[in-house]
Amino acid sequence: MQMITSEDYTEFIGPNAGTYLFNFAKFQTLRDGFTVTWHWPAFFFGFWWFLYRKMYFWAFITFLVGFLPFGNFIAQLGYGLSAYYFYYRDCTGKIGAIKATAPVGGASAMLRDTGGVHGWVKIVGVVCFFLQPAWIMLMSMLFGSAFFFSFHQVML
Repeated sequence: MQMITSEDYTEFIGPNAGTYLFNFAKFQTLRDGFTVTWHWPAFFFGFWWFLYRKMYFWAFITFLVGFLPFGNFIAQLGYGLSAYYFYYRDCTGKIGAIKATAPVGGASAMLRDTGGVHGWVKIVGVVCFFLQPAWIMLMSMLFGSAFFFSFHQVML
């Protein structure tokens, strides 16, 4: 296996590579071990941040965890504390696979294509943020009285 350089990480990460490389260095000094870091975007926008950074497995996990009662805030703390490490492991694995299979000199383009971010996630996230209250209000108008009457029957 070839050694992964900071240039490889920079090519793969895309925007804000410097911040990520700073935190990746902490994990490398621990021989790929975990240490606590803090990532505000992952804390506030866990699902969307994982999608933005093309980490589909973790996006799926955060989506499922969002349905757990009372577990969401604890999970958000976990995302904030470990997002850099999750991303470090994801980048290291994908870069290593690309460098092992890419033709000589062709790894750079493959790193940029495989890594980077999904720009559409920001737009979809904002649209969903504003559509959610409208959806809740619509469902309340359509089905709110059914809930009220069923609750009233239980109480009688």
